[in-house]
Amino acid sequence: MNFLIRLIQLLIVSVPVALFAWLLNQELVPTGTFSVRHEVADASPFVDRLLPDSRATASGTVTDDPAFFFVHPHRAFDSVDAEIWFKNDKAPIVELGALGNVEAQAYDLHPLQNTMIDNLGWIRLEKDGKVLLQRSLAYRSIDDFLANPPPVSKVATYHADLGRPFVLDGYVPTTDTQSIAVSLRGSHELKTYVKDETLSYDFWYMDMNRDEGADPVTLVVTNADGLAVGDARASDDGDISASSQGSAMRHVALRIPSLPEGVYKVQMQADRDVFWRTISTTQQKMVFLNTLFLGDEVGYKDHTEPITMWTEAKHLSFATRHVEGLQTVTDALSSAGPLVIDEPYKRFEIDVNQFGVVPISTERGDLEVTADGHVAFDWKMYFNPDPVRLTDQTNLDALGVDYVYATYVSPRKVGDWYVASATFDATKIVLDKGAWKFVFSVPGIRAAGGTVTVKSINLTMHRQPFSLTDLYGFVAGTHR
Repeated sequence: MNFLIRLIQLLIVSVPVALFAWLLNQELVPTGTFSVRHEVADASPFVDRLLPDSRATASGTVTDDPAFFFVHPHRAFDSVDAEIWFKNDKAPIVELGALGNVEAQAYDLHPLQNTMIDNLGWIRLEKDGKVLLQRSLAYRSIDDFLANPPPVSKVATYHADLGRPFVLDGYVPTTDTQSIAVSLRGSHELKTYVKDETLSYDFWYMDMNRDEGADPVTLVVTNADGLAVGDARASDDGDISASSQGSAMRHVALRIPSLPEGVYKVQMQADRDVFWRTISTTQQKMVFLNTLFLGDEVGYKDHTEPITMWTEAKHLSFATRHVEGLQTVTDALSSAGPLVIDEPYKRFEIDVNQFGVVPISTERGDLEVTADGHVAFDWKMYFNPDPVRLTDQTNLDALGVDYVYATYVSPRKVGDWYVASATFDATKIVLDKGAWKFVFSVPGIRAAGGTVTVKSINLTMHRQPFSLTDLYGFVAGTHR
């Protein structure tokens, strides 16, 4: 009897102690590693269900692009390893991304599966997570390819770069100013070329105040290695209401002297309330990248004007959100004739059947445009410093591409499921209200009539192991 009483007493004492030790271990992560194994159909304190309902089901089936979920880390971490179990029915590309910039809605995307690469019957070389596909054998190794790459126009890349700076032969700097007066709404990216001159841009814009909240503007310039080399910023116009009263014309100047010769990216970071009205520069070359939001002219001009774009893109899509934006896209498109945009919120797509750079004209703005290439608003400013970007719509034959170079590891197969992994720098993931936002990017899934079924989202979070210094910070309430 005494033994039984002692055992009960021991349990009464040890169970709370064990529970406290377990909770303390969860809170402090003494080993520096914290793992979450999550079955998508089940509830979890760390991983929310897939959203929105119009594109994903509670059981994990994604039917449209994109679908997202939130992760709730209870501590600060340095990196996150994600392991995804999924089935893919007809989706060309499946990627996992983490939100890295709220204003630009920029995600750090990592490939989970690219069926275009997996199914392309070209000669394939692999090394250290890199893949090289060749239409015909020209290189014996990836190292040989990188040491002596072909012209960029012959290469399509996917999450990879050639590692060799682009040089524009015959470029001579000038002090002449060139301007484009095309309204662009929200965040955009452009590339420009600099040689023995100051990178000089002037942006004139209006804050249209159609949505509540402040509308700051940030311009960030990065070099070919993705490193920031300069920036410029402007605060809100002072009206944070949804008054729909446009501000007076505002101006932000960007000047960066003494840059080495090369290609530079300018990130125009702003929300949808900001309408860029005029861009002036002494740079001779300027092209926009892939996605354009041609703004309307309401509150700016009494009449609209046609817009002509020059691009090497072979697949483009157009959409408008307003009845006033219905229009016809003309010139140099396809044998089907002009593209008639006759319905709001519907995306209209077209394939260009001409090689090289072609002009494309719209009747007015108020269009969201995507293109698998660069876009210039003046043919004299057009240049192409990049390989072709491999997307779900890329036509390698039409573009004359002979090589595909990618950072990509095909998912492994476990039974009926694919398993793929991705690693994220947690210090660069936006933490908003205690949550990280992750996205499943599945471009082309709707057009293909496909689905992606996500079974498991397993996360392993890493930080430095717990130390005595951390213990002091925990007691003092300053431990991160």
